[in-house]
Amino acid sequence: MNAIVILGILLIPLILIILLVRRLNRIQWQRLQVLKSHEPEFGGGFRNAIEVEANVINKNETIVENAGGYAKVDLKVLVQLPDKAPYQVAVCWLVEVDSLDLILPGRNVPIKVDSHKTQRIIPNVPWAKPWIFG
Repeated sequence: MNAIVILGILLIPLILIILLVRRLNRIQWQRLQVLKSHEPEFGGGFRNAIEVEANVINKNETIVENAGGYAKVDLKVLVQLPDKAPYQVAVCWLVEVDSLDLILPGRNVPIKVDSHKTQRIIPNVPWAKPWIFG
């Protein structure tokens, strides 16, 4: 009898934890589906992207602690799409600290431009990635 009570005391919290984790995963999956419905290119890596180079107008960098050797860089770039007038875009990227000299003002940097929303750009280089925290 005591073994059954002890087993029940151990199994009930374990079952509740498993159910809670499954529920949280389901909620997270549903949020992802909503995001995908509002932003069809979300998570798709800009499947229909236009690859061009942007000219760096100015930059402001902040070394981020515990970011694995990356700096947070606010950039203003000039984008020139084929057959379109040049336009400016302000972006924020995480850039490897050793590569900060590759994005000095006046330099060109390879980017991908969302073909549907041309203000959305991401770096097209291995040493930089978009800052996703706003």
